[in-house]
Amino acid sequence: MADRILHIIIPCYNPPAGWDLRLIDQGTELMRRLSEVSLRFTVVEDGSAYAIDEARKRAVTTALGEVEWLAHSVNRGKGAALRTGASGCTDGPCLFTDVDVPYTVDSMVDACRALLAGANVVLGQRKSTYYERVPWARRVISKSFRWVLRHIVRLPITDTQCGLKGFDQRGREVFLSTTIDRFLFDMEFVMLVSRRKDLGVETIDAQLDEGIRFSRMNYRILLGESVNFLKVLLRGYPK
Repeated sequence: MADRILHIIIPCYNPPAGWDLRLIDQGTELMRRLSEVSLRFTVVEDGSAYAIDEARKRAVTTALGEVEWLAHSVNRGKGAALRTGASGCTDGPCLFTDVDVPYTVDSMVDACRALLAGANVVLGQRKSTYYERVPWARRVISKSFRWVLRHIVRLPITDTQCGLKGFDQRGREVFLSTTIDRFLFDMEFVMLVSRRKDLGVETIDAQLDEGIRFSRMNYRILLGESVNFLKVLLRGYPK
């Protein structure tokens, strides 16, 4: 067995049909491509309307070998779920992505190799081709948000919401200091990282895999996140 450990954290809330098969397929390929390390998967059930049945858990665990199943009794949000998953990962770097594993294995391998090479934080960045494949409303919201981050907040990295990120133990400390539970936890993390000049940050090209379908956006949650946006700004950002 490989000496080095790398954790893959998967937040899980009302997962789409077939998520388990896709996680098995993508996770197995990732293990094959990164055979020099021991990949350990953590799935955090975040108060879904229905619990994951034990048969699916057994199938995923049998295929991927090292799987820890954690759960919130009520839905708390993706940020909260990821902090729960990351809190126990004290023996190696962490990568997180969404339960439908929407990014290519190449993208995940690039992120993992950057972490293994010594990056403290790795941030996936979505290029213009990404937006050609997303619904119109999601595209408008994402691009508008990036404009605000670039021209108003003046963050050096504007694609804060990409769902592929990683960190080593130093980056993990920053991630666990985030306070936002839902949509904007990513922005809070990137903002805090941007203030830390002692951290090595790398970006990788995050490409969508074929056949990924987007769920409908919950506009009530987006409206509620406007309060969290102000909270993040009050924590300060680099000049």
